Amino acid sequence: MSLDTLLERIQRNGKRRIASTNHTPKACSTPNAVDRNQRVRAGYSSKVLVASADNTLETLANQRGVEQSELFPTSEYPTPLTRLPLFPPVTRETAIEMFKRGWTRLASRWDGGGVLRSGPALNIYDEDTLLGLMALRSMRLKGLPNQLPVPLPDLDPKGCAPLADVVAVDTLNFRMSQLETAIRGDQPKGGWSGPGLARRRQSLDDLSGLRLRFEMPRGGLEYSRKMISLFDTRGFSKETDACYYVQFHPLVSQWLENYRTYIDLVLRRKLSDLGRALHRFLASQRSNRTYVIEMATMYEAIGAQERVGKLNHHARVQLGIMQADGFLEAFSITGTGRSHPFVLEVKFPEKAG
Repeated sequence: MSLDTLLERIQRNGKRRIASTNHTPKACSTPNAVDRNQRVRAGYSSKVLVASADNTLETLANQRGVEQSELFPTSEYPTPLTRLPLFPPVTRETAIEMFKRGWTRLASRWDGGGVLRSGPALNIYDEDTLLGLMALRSMRLKGLPNQLPVPLPDLDPKGCAPLADVVAVDTLNFRMSQLETAIRGDQPKGGWSGPGLARRRQSLDDLSGLRLRFEMPRGGLEYSRKMISLFDTRGFSKETDACYYVQFHPLVSQWLENYRTYIDLVLRRKLSDLGRALHRFLASQRSNRTYVIEMATMYEAIGAQERVGKLNHHARVQLGIMQADGFLEAFSITGTGRSHPFVLEVKFPEKAG
């Protein structure tokens, strides 16, 4: 039985159980049309459906000989993605203009070979979606590529036959309202709005359409010059608060285990789009007590598009928030932008112990 068929069955059975216990809310309909009591019950049904999906996928994995281990994520993010302009701090319209030419080479001074991207235009909002997904990871699966819940395409570098080697992928089952809560914090009393969930769902679809090609991917040379996606997803409902299964690519899962940067999501929620991009970039540099970089170089790495002088004004405010929150101990921006480039120097707090 296919994964899609199993997930559809879970959705049907979940609705039947809710109806049989006189819980009659439209758990997946637009929340604007549902009163508060119905939304509370919808939250209960979300847990029921996701638990059912977890159990069913566990059975499927056992049948296919796939090893399973529980994950306890915090706020990990792949370090190789922290210094790429995948999610620029710009409007959607500007992002579309930036990435309208199909395969686009991304500016990167840290990648060691170059990165190409193709797919929908993305910005900081979509990175929030990705961070939420990573925070909700619940299982790591290890098995043959063609036996995973979403079988992987041919991984053989010569294109002859699938690799027999075991691969590991991080996975999760979730409903869109749970993802929104992971991203934005506590759910409001009235629940998340229907339009808000629809926008997040579109972001998930856009992220799943992103394609990357690394010349020399860190820790994964078998994927060199091969097209990869960040994750594969399966949804089993057309309703607003749909339930999804996400399976991260083996390379991304490896990065989350071995090459990871911790992103403080509470601090991130206090920052603007530019602040979030700067925070993500600087978070990957915390192995240095002091870090110095030209502002223009950093703006290129995060994909910022305004004039450097204007960006600096905004950056000072955001860096001040990071300092007040304890992420930075001190910072300074020096230079004139003419004979002397603008340079950022930050000092990170000394690590405990």
